[in-house]
Amino acid sequence: MDSPNVRERLLNKLDELNDEQIGALLSYAEAIQDTFLPDDYDEADDPSIGFIYGPTDLATRAKQILREEITPLSGWTQKKD
Repeated sequence: MDSPNVRERLLNKLDELNDEQIGALLSYAEAIQDTFLPDDYDEADDPSIGFIYGPTDLATRAKQILREEITPLSGWTQKKD
C-alpha cells in the first residue's frame, strides 16, 4: 500500500483540528502564501511570532534571567551562589 503524500497527510490532520486551530492555520497559510502581509495582519494573533521572539543572549544570561523571574509565588526557590 502506498503511503500518503504530504498533501494527503495535511488534509487528514485538518480533520483533527477544532475551528479555532483551523482559523489560526488559515491565517498562517495566507501569510506564507503572499509575499506581503495582509492589511488586517495583527502580530499578536500570529502563532509563528513565538518561535522567533525572545532574548538572543539566553545562553549567556540564563542564570540571571531565572533569578529575575523567580518570585515568592512562582513555586521556585534559588540556592545561594
